[in-house]
Parts: sequence; C-alpha cells; structure tokens
Amino acid sequence: MVERTEIVQGLDAPWDMEFMGDGSLLVTERDRATITRFSGPTTAELSGPGADAIRNMTVTTSEGGLLGMAPLPSDPSVLYVYVTRAEDNAVLRMRVLDNELSFPVEVVTGIPSARNHDGGRIAFGPDGYLYITTGDAGDAMRAQDPTSLAGKILRVVANGTEEDGTPAPENPFDSQVWSLGHRNVEGIDWAPNGRMFASEFGQNAYDELNLIEPGSNYGWPLVESLIDSPDGTRLGDVVDGLTYPVEQWSTDEASPSGIAVTYEAVYMAALRGEALWRIPLTETGLGQPERIVDDLGRIRDVAIDPDGRVCLMTNNTDGRGKPRNGDDRIICLTLS
Repeated sequence: MVERTEIVQGLDAPWDMEFMGDGSLLVTERDRATITRFSGPTTAELSGPGADAIRNMTVTTSEGGLLGMAPLPSDPSVLYVYVTRAEDNAVLRMRVLDNELSFPVEVVTGIPSARNHDGGRIAFGPDGYLYITTGDAGDAMRAQDPTSLAGKILRVVANGTEEDGTPAPENPFDSQVWSLGHRNVEGIDWAPNGRMFASEFGQNAYDELNLIEPGSNYGWPLVESLIDSPDGTRLGDVVDGLTYPVEQWSTDEASPSGIAVTYEAVYMAALRGEALWRIPLTETGLGQPERIVDDLGRIRDVAIDPDGRVCLMTNNTDGRGKPRNGDDRIICLTLS
C-alpha cells in the first residue's frame, strides 16, 4: 500500500530538493535559476546578492542550468550549488541567512558543459567530503581521460573555508577525480553500510545503476552496460579493468536522475520511463526492481523527508514532458 501526500505544487522545471534541519525544504528550479524555501504554508524565494549573481551567470541549455545543491552537514547555512555558466559547469558556495544568499564563492570550476550531459548532482558522503557528478558534455572519450573533469564523479574538500574544492585525502588519482568512465550521472547516494550507488544515463540501449568504488572505470564509451563486453560478462563484474553496472534498464524504462538509498532499498527517479523504481537491498546484493509509481509523468528527483517518507519530484514542465494541472509537484509516499 502507498499513501500519497502532496506537499508542493506549481514548480517550474525543478531539479533538486533538499530537506533542511529546521524542517523546511529547498528546491532549485533549473531554468529560472532560483532556489525556493518551503516551510509549512510559507513559501520564500531566496534573494540577496547570491540569488542575483546566480540568475545572471546561469546559462540555461537543454539540460544545463541551476542543478544540484548540498548544505554543509555541520553548518546548513552554508550551501553549495552546481550551475551551468557560459564557459563551464561550476560548484559555488554561498551562505543562507534569513532567506538571503551571500555572493557566491567558486569551489570547483572548469567542468566541461554542453547542451546535454552536464551531470549536476552534488552530495556530502558519510566521510564528510563533497561528491560531484559530471557528464561527458557530448565528448565521450573525455570520460576515459583521468585528467579531464568530464564524465566523472569528483570528491573534494568542502568545509566552508579556503580549502574548498581541493582534492579529498586518499583520492585514487591524486586529483579531484574519484571514479571515471561515466556518460552522465545525475543521482548518487549511500546505503547505511557505506555502499555508494550512482544512476547513469545510457545512450541508445541501457541505463545503469552502479556501485561506486574509488578509482574504478565504469566503461563509457568503451561499453554501454553489457553491450560490447566480453562473452560471459555479468552485471556487477569487473573485467579487463572495467566495472559493470549492478542493474540495468532499457532507456525507455528509465533515463534515471536522482536516487535515494535507505536501509532497505534504492529508490530511483525515471524521466523517460515516467516512474519511481524501487530496487531492494539484500544481504548479497540487489533484489528485483519494481515500479512503485508510474502515473505522474517524468520524475526528476527522490529524497527521504525527516519523517522517513520517500518523496518524489515530478519534472513535466522541463520542455520534454506533458504538464498536468498543478505540475510540477512534490509528493511524499508512506509505504507499507
């Protein structure tokens, strides 16, 4: 049984949502380049010099714009955002005070940008470092180049100081790069036991859910899921230096964006697949994926609210969906 409670409606191409420690909810809107706080019946679009700067610098492309955000766990008034600019994608830092944003400080710059494949998800891992997903920005072989920031998951210091953006200790390439060989990752999260998962767009055939290990090569563009892999290769295998996904879907079933991981499952938002997928976690790996929502159109993100509910955010107003009355919206699910 799934009980639904709608908590927000009327969003315009939303991309990320973050539940804050004070019980409020922050939402980025990709094309308007705004961040809005929802707190019960009160709605406030964040303003101030940071908000003005973000609007002025953001270049909205097919998939670029104001994308992910992550509050600093030790001080949620410090907010990191991922934005597409004229020359690159960048991670910036601002401080939130009384719904005003301070002028942004550059943290990571020079991430290749394009109309498509801009990555954009950022999140703090259980180790306290900031993880950043990037796309190949339309140049597939950059994903195999460890010196390029494109097609990677990055791991950097982020503590609100001048150290921000430097490579985190024990990174495998002595750089910001944590893993490589990604086409376009838009979802990352961690299970309670520390396992890191990432959702990834395929090209023409298969989308992926990957189990991320430092220094691993996830194959793009040499392989797409198991396509072009050696005979006998199975999901989850590591063969000839390439790490294969732990689960796959046809691109019509998924086109995955945000994920949220609990003690019992990975929840994955699907855009073209117009679904919320639940992939059970088992003692030995993963169980059979199941669609638990498939009647709300495109789904961009999923998060766990302070009450433990699985909350999804639709994405029907981004130019690729079919908006319905009240779209876009955030709906929280009580699962039993």
